[in-house]
Amino acid sequence: MKQHHSIFPPAASLACALILMLAACTSDALDELPPAGTDPDARPLTITVSDGGMYATGQTRAQERGYSTVFTEGDRIGLYVVKDKTLEVENLCLTLQGGKWTLPAGASQLFYSPDKSYHAYYPYQKDNYMNGKVSPGDEDFFKYVVYAWDVKPNQRTYDLYTASDLMTARGVYNNHTLSFAMEHRMSLFILQVPATKYTYTEKIDSREISKSYYRYTAVISENFYWQENPYTARWLVNIKSLALLDPGAYKYYYNGAEETFHLKYSQLNLQPGKYTVHTLGDSKVTEEFRSLKAGDYYMQDGSILPGDEDVKPFRDELQESCLGVVFWVGEIKGIHWTQTGTLKGARLLMRDHPECVHGMVVAMRDASSQEVKWATGKGATEHIYKWAQKSFNEFTSGEQADWEEILASDIYFGYCSSRLMPLYGSRHSDTTFPALDAIADYAATYPAPAGSSGWFLPGSYELATLCFGVPTNFAGDYTQLNMLKKTINPQIDKAVGDKLIGKYWSGNEWGSLDKVWHVDVTTPDYGVKLKTNTYKVRAVLAF
Repeated sequence: MKQHHSIFPPAASLACALILMLAACTSDALDELPPAGTDPDARPLTITVSDGGMYATGQTRAQERGYSTVFTEGDRIGLYVVKDKTLEVENLCLTLQGGKWTLPAGASQLFYSPDKSYHAYYPYQKDNYMNGKVSPGDEDFFKYVVYAWDVKPNQRTYDLYTASDLMTARGVYNNHTLSFAMEHRMSLFILQVPATKYTYTEKIDSREISKSYYRYTAVISENFYWQENPYTARWLVNIKSLALLDPGAYKYYYNGAEETFHLKYSQLNLQPGKYTVHTLGDSKVTEEFRSLKAGDYYMQDGSILPGDEDVKPFRDELQESCLGVVFWVGEIKGIHWTQTGTLKGARLLMRDHPECVHGMVVAMRDASSQEVKWATGKGATEHIYKWAQKSFNEFTSGEQADWEEILASDIYFGYCSSRLMPLYGSRHSDTTFPALDAIADYAATYPAPAGSSGWFLPGSYELATLCFGVPTNFAGDYTQLNMLKKTINPQIDKAVGDKLIGKYWSGNEWGSLDKVWHVDVTTPDYGVKLKTNTYKVRAVLAF
């Protein structure tokens, strides 16, 4: 699907994005000769597809376009070829695969002929939708497609939003290349509400580090807009449609109060292929000082809702939009995953996600409804880390690079373990890791936002901090479960999640070949247990 670039990108950034886009969306020229009997001007085609974005309502200068998109792997366009006002090729599906626009299996190659015209649109629709809607003899080939285009009444997710974003183009030929410069045919309405950006500082490894985050702003479950970020929503509109309906109320939560905004399309001056921005109040991003805290809520859009707020007015929204609760902020007894200059940090995590320096989050629910084994097969009786030490010379270059980062890390962080387990499984067909599989299933149902590490199985550091408040040296007061009982479980309960109850796996093998560290939050207790025992799994992430 298309990736979105930042709102109102500077001209220089947009130019750079378009250069990259053209490079990424180009197919290789075909080194074949035209078939016998083909027009001598025919050429094997290289196809490029680009999007220059939308104009703002009321302006026409191309350099001021914004809201551009880049096509990504798996995207599909529909292609038509016309000769003498007759369709020669109808709705041919081209798919972006490996950075190349590819034809369906078995389709004949495309060759250019100057007496033909080439037309493309995005996103691809099946024949039964497109039949009878194109106009081979009209200057606007897709005029009737635009009139009939069904924008999604629910554009709450990015997939639904992009499915409504009709773009069309007529191909331009130059030097064996057929280029489609797509134009947006729908109107884009943008709503911006006030937002708050919190700034704070942390001392990590004796270094003072400035950090910031956005607070959760918008309530999205009752809205049908795509929530681009905590303060910006988007809605595509077909103003050519006879069935145009006003969207009604837009509700959002800001600074402890629920607000409702009503709008009518007739008041918005919407125009095809252009965007219109409507701001509520001053719609400024206000910057304030507030440190991130354990007990804060981590939301679906990656923003933070302060955990000390009264959440009763929007308890249902919190249940809908909250992914987890922050449990680790800052350096604890000299331990932090960003300390990659020594063996104290999680080098692999920081290599993969260098932006994830703010905190760690525990999921709102268990990863599986049932208790699961840590490992089966040979993996249940062999130490995975020690196996990797013996087998490193058999790794691929990519696996070797991962292993070197793991070797340079503190293994008691969970991200490394979550990478080692599938590596072992790739070499041992009899082995499965049900605990890790549960995390993967959970991630599919509750996807982590961009800018996070993604969900992983907590190591002993994460699990101990989640329960006891510290990653190490908790033996004297572990029975109190201070972090879990006083902060995490109460916050999860407020957000209508599932409190941690029972026994939970970590990702860390401990001592013997067949045992893994765990925490029992009911007894309470902690220690090592056989990998074939069955316990619960709770996912965590860094952001």
